[in-house]
Amino acid sequence: MRDITEFIEQFRETGSYRTPAERLGKPRKNGLWTSLAYNFRGLGGSMLRATWLSHQGKFDNQRWAECGLHLLWETERLGTEVIIEGFENLKQAGPCVVVSNHMSLYETFAFPPLMRAFTDVAIVLKESLLRVPLLGQTFSTLKTIALGRSDPRADLKAVLEQGERYIREDKASVLLYPQGTRQPYFDCRKFNTLGVKLAQNAGVPIVPVAGQTSFLGVGKYTKDFGPVDTSIPVRFACGPAIYVTRANAKEAQAQCVDFIASKLEEWGKVEVRR
Repeated sequence: MRDITEFIEQFRETGSYRTPAERLGKPRKNGLWTSLAYNFRGLGGSMLRATWLSHQGKFDNQRWAECGLHLLWETERLGTEVIIEGFENLKQAGPCVVVSNHMSLYETFAFPPLMRAFTDVAIVLKESLLRVPLLGQTFSTLKTIALGRSDPRADLKAVLEQGERYIREDKASVLLYPQGTRQPYFDCRKFNTLGVKLAQNAGVPIVPVAGQTSFLGVGKYTKDFGPVDTSIPVRFACGPAIYVTRANAKEAQAQCVDFIASKLEEWGKVEVRR
């Protein structure tokens, strides 16, 4: 087990990370066995450990970091680079609203521990995730805002009211994925304005994050456990904090979308639909 505390301290100081050469495993060939190994050791191992700890009442922020970052270490073990940049932007932002594209379960589990280096985190997620065996029990112990997805008005109310409460009372940042369901591409037109509305209501900045997590694909029979493509680096890039007012709300939304789309186009591994 790598020293999680040391990693978090260094990441908090620099806001960036790139897999050191000595940590990069021998590249594995794509295929059934590589995918099964990663889903079992990486994703499955993290979920089982998190569930066991939450059942014991021991799933605190340190344990969350251990379980989430375990995915990164297992990714590197397969010979795939992990590259993270720009998270120093969260240092100045304070409690904020973070919006990101959504490709796979990978970022759901690995991204929040990275944010935890700078801020407490509340996650907006589908209510159905809380009913998933293993995963649901884990998330139920965290700060969450669950959305039913059947009543947009009720979902908007939940995000605005609960999100503002987490920001004001707990000094936590709120993480949400405005495109809704996980997709292997990024459709700029379907990136909704929930994040901008919450930031405006709460009087805090909004921070866009681009994520390339197609290393772990969407499964055929279950979305959570899919095929692994070891040739695609895992990347996260955090953009600058954008302060939202009623006058600049549309511009702030456009800036968030453009940052994510531009990063994905720069990396060249994900289709962007403008």
